[in-house]
Amino acid sequence: RSPVTLRLYRSWAPASLTGDEPRAKLNGYLEDYANVADGLVELYQLTFDLRWLQAARDLTDVMIEQFWDPRNGGFFQTSNDHEALIARPKDFTDNAVPSGNSVATDVLLRLAALTGDEGYAGLAESILLLLRESMMRYPLGFGRLLSALEQTISRPQEIAIIGEPADARTQALLSEVRKRFLPNAVLAGAATDAAAASSAVLVPLLAGRSQLNGAPTAYVCENFACQLPVTEPQALARQLGNT
Repeated sequence: RSPVTLRLYRSWAPASLTGDEPRAKLNGYLEDYANVADGLVELYQLTFDLRWLQAARDLTDVMIEQFWDPRNGGFFQTSNDHEALIARPKDFTDNAVPSGNSVATDVLLRLAALTGDEGYAGLAESILLLLRESMMRYPLGFGRLLSALEQTISRPQEIAIIGEPADARTQALLSEVRKRFLPNAVLAGAATDAAAASSAVLVPLLAGRSQLNGAPTAYVCENFACQLPVTEPQALARQLGNT
């Protein structure tokens, strides 16, 4: 990554190999940006550290700027300033490794759910529409993209947990969420009411979320409309089962 321009490079060599300075070279491809952004979103959902979500958003914005095809839709495999090629390729098919377009679509949808930015959702949905017939004809070639499609046709889950990470009660609520397979869920959190309020600029899901009677509290929402806040893992389990 270049710290000034927020760009990714394909390869890196340490000083022991270059005989000089550590060196990064070759512009990153779409899959590099999409997979790093995917990892950053997961890091946020694991740690609730806003720097990871902001980094995911910044990198995704660069990905859109450098790789998006405004004329025909979808992402190119190479960036705008890549070396000139006879044809600028696109890769849509998921093989042993998911395609950059599939991972990017998933990232865009989760960022939209976390940040409330519908621009991300619009780009993701345009990719799904672009490949609709291809997915119907050959679903085995679009496993990751079909997973992203599931997010748009099933009921979404937005989960917020407010509580100190060191508190066993907070960990019990988090465990209730993380032990489940929730493919359509995004998870946000903050340690305190004040932290939730300050985080809401980047994560609207945290706006107005506070601890109930001073206890770690979970909110289960759908399209930012939430059920009653709960403080017990058993109550959270019931709500997760209702979404």
